[in-house]
Amino acid sequence: MKNIKIYIAILFTIVVVVSCSDETLNEIDTNKNIVTDAPLSSLLPQVIISYSNEILGSGSSIKAGIMSEQTTAVLGVNGYNNFENEGSTSWTSAYLVLNDLSFMKQKATDNEAWAYVGVGDVIKAFTLTTLIDLFGDIPYSESLQAEIRSPKFDSHAELYLEVHKILDEAIANLKKVDSPLDPSDDDLVFGGDKKMWVKTAYALKARLYNKLSNLDQTGSAEDALDALDNAFGSPDENFSISIYIDSQSNGNPQSIRQKSQPQSAIGNGIFNTMLSFTPNNIIEEDPRAVVWFTTVNGVRVAAPNGVAASDFTEPRMDGAIYSKPEFLKFSAAPLPMLTYNELLFIKAEANLRLGNTEIAYEAYQDAVELSLKQAADFNSDIQMDAVDITNYMAGALVSPGKDDLTMENIILQKYISFFSFQWVEAYNETRKHDYVTASNPFGRANRMLYPVSEITRNPNTPSEVNFFSIFENSTKLIWAK
Repeated sequence: MKNIKIYIAILFTIVVVVSCSDETLNEIDTNKNIVTDAPLSSLLPQVIISYSNEILGSGSSIKAGIMSEQTTAVLGVNGYNNFENEGSTSWTSAYLVLNDLSFMKQKATDNEAWAYVGVGDVIKAFTLTTLIDLFGDIPYSESLQAEIRSPKFDSHAELYLEVHKILDEAIANLKKVDSPLDPSDDDLVFGGDKKMWVKTAYALKARLYNKLSNLDQTGSAEDALDALDNAFGSPDENFSISIYIDSQSNGNPQSIRQKSQPQSAIGNGIFNTMLSFTPNNIIEEDPRAVVWFTTVNGVRVAAPNGVAASDFTEPRMDGAIYSKPEFLKFSAAPLPMLTYNELLFIKAEANLRLGNTEIAYEAYQDAVELSLKQAADFNSDIQMDAVDITNYMAGALVSPGKDDLTMENIILQKYISFFSFQWVEAYNETRKHDYVTASNPFGRANRMLYPVSEITRNPNTPSEVNFFSIFENSTKLIWAK
C-alpha cells in the first residue's frame, strides 16, 4: 500500500510538470522584481555619472595628476608603484559605459528619440577620447562583440578621426526637431538643453583638433577655431558635473578618494610653474596658491615627485610635511570636464600659431583672468579678491604684451588652470609640450599601462608597451612632443 501511494505521487508530479506550458514555467521562474528593460530616463543619468565618476574621476585621473607633477604621491611609495593595476578601473568602466551606451542608442533609435541618441554619442566621444589619451591604441572596431573573444587593438591615430565622426553624427541628431522624447531632469548636466550638448560636441572637436598642433600647426589651428565658433560662448557655459553633495557616497569622486586615503600632495610641477610667473619668487603672489594649497606651519610646501616622504598622518587633509590640495576637502565641489576657460586658451594657442598675435593675446589674458576668478569655485564661501587678480594680471611675466607673448606663456597658464580637478588634461599638456620638466627619477610615462587582466586575456594586447618602454620615445602618442 505504501509503494502504491508513492507511485501515485510520482505519477501526479509527472502529469503536472508535463501539462505546464513553457509560458507558465517561464512565468513561475521569473523574478518580477527584476527590471529587464530600463527606460531611457534611467539609462542617461547612469552613463553620465559612470563617465564622470568611474572613468574621469577614477584612479587613472589620480595617476595623471602624479605624472603631470601637479600632484605627488605621499603614501610612502613612488608614483609608479603598482602602475600595472592603476588603469584597470577606468579601462573596465569605459567598456561597461560603451556597452551601456550601445544599448541606449539602439533603444533610443528604435523610439526615434534622437536627442537621446545625440547625447549618448557625445558621452561616447568623451569616453573614447579619455581612454585613447590615457592608453593609446585600444580595442574598438571588434570590441563589445560576444563572438569575438580577443578583439584587435585599433590605432589611436585612426580612433581620433572616428571620434570626430561620432560627434558629427551626434550634432546632426541633436538638431533634429521631430523627436518624440527628449531628456529633461534625467540630463544631469544641462537639464535637457540640446543646444548645450551641441556646443559641448563642438568644444570637444576644438580640443581634439588643437591636440594635433605638433602634426599640423596651421590646419589644426584653423579647424580648432572653426569648431570654437559653435562651442561655449561664455564663462557660464561648461561641461561639468555640479550636482555633487557633501557625502562620501554622492560626492566629487576625486575628493572622496582623497578623504579615504589622502595620497595627493602639491607637486613640483604646479608649484614651480606658478612660481615662475611671480615677480618676487613668492608663491602667494599668485592668489590661486592661497586658495589651492594648504599650509604646513604657515608655509606652502611642495612635495618632491618620486622621492617624497610619507605624509598621511594627522592632519591628513592638510599635510604634516607637504601642502595638499585644498579643494580636495570639498566633496560637493563640481567636476569640470571641458570648460569655456579651456576654450579661451585654445583660441589663444590657435591664433598664435596663425600669427594673429593681437587676438591671441586678448584670448590669453581673458583665459588667465577667468582662471583666477574661478579658482575658488569649489567653495562657495570664498570669493577671489579683485585687487589680487588685478595685481597678478599687471605683472610683466603674466602679461608681457602681444608682441612678446609666447606659446610657453599660454601653455603654462593653461596647465595651471587645469590644477583644480582636471589632471588628465594637465597630463596631456605635459606630453604635448616640454615646458614642464619631469623631476621624478623615473621620468614621465608616455601613457598608462594596459591592465593585467587585458594582457592575460587578450593576446592582441601590444607587447611592446611595458613598464620600461613607456618612458621611451617609441610609446609616445602621435601628438606628443
